[in-house]
Amino acid sequence: MAISQFRSEARRRDHASPQRRSVGGSGGSPGGSDGSNSDTGSGDQGNQTLIAMTVNFLFPILPFRPDWIFPHRPTIYTSPTAPAFCGHLITEANVKALQAAEPWQVIRNTLPPISFEADVGGRLGVFLRQYRDFEASELIAYWESTHKFPITTSMIAQSPWLGSFAKQRNNRRSHAGNRWKRMLLTLIQAMIEGWCDLDLLLDPFFLHFPKRTDEVAWYPGIEARRANLADPQLNRREPADLLEALAEADTADPWRNHYRDHTADHPASHLPRLDRKFFGLHVAQPPASS
Repeated sequence: MAISQFRSEARRRDHASPQRRSVGGSGGSPGGSDGSNSDTGSGDQGNQTLIAMTVNFLFPILPFRPDWIFPHRPTIYTSPTAPAFCGHLITEANVKALQAAEPWQVIRNTLPPISFEADVGGRLGVFLRQYRDFEASELIAYWESTHKFPITTSMIAQSPWLGSFAKQRNNRRSHAGNRWKRMLLTLIQAMIEGWCDLDLLLDPFFLHFPKRTDEVAWYPGIEARRANLADPQLNRREPADLLEALAEADTADPWRNHYRDHTADHPASHLPRLDRKFFGLHVAQPPASS
């Protein structure tokens, strides 16, 4: 009986509307702060329909703005071909060596939130817990989404393993995308209850997957070849393997690691409105019984 009561109380706290403390951040006013529980009432079914529609609309366009994190692909665009980059580096041995180095560990450097309090409760707290678990389990998919090198049919003909790797890579991205879409249900509910708005996702705390209109493919060695083409006298050394090519790419494009190794350069630092925007929120307490 005690366990049942504890679980019921925990659910009530997670689903309660927020109130803003009298002292706190300077962010926008949260809606629904009258202490009522937005999970009750006859509007539940309509709310769920609205949430599902909102998720389906938002999912393809997050994180909203072209060039927010990732460079936007020009309308007229042609992918680089092998002479423009070191395609010969994409071999089974080099890819396995790259995987063994676990380069995705660099994005474990989670940035502290600037717009919300890490220990916030209510539905927003539920979403944040879901996101932390999600990011930790999908770290490879996040890293691969900004380090996806081409694997051609001719490469696969020489190494069927590369074909298997490409399929697994696509599956990881698809699986992560489906999980993220399901998590948005919780976020939209938190927004309806007044815990936050879409600015939450601009916080550097969150990672993002590139959109189809972003140009994020990784062409190993392209930096050296471009430099040598621009200045034939330069004779810049080309990378000897994928690990060397990776170091060049990450140095040239800090967005590839979501700025987690260049924290001061994250674009969120140039948005003053994010500072403490969702601070000072806590679970609304039910009215005292008379």
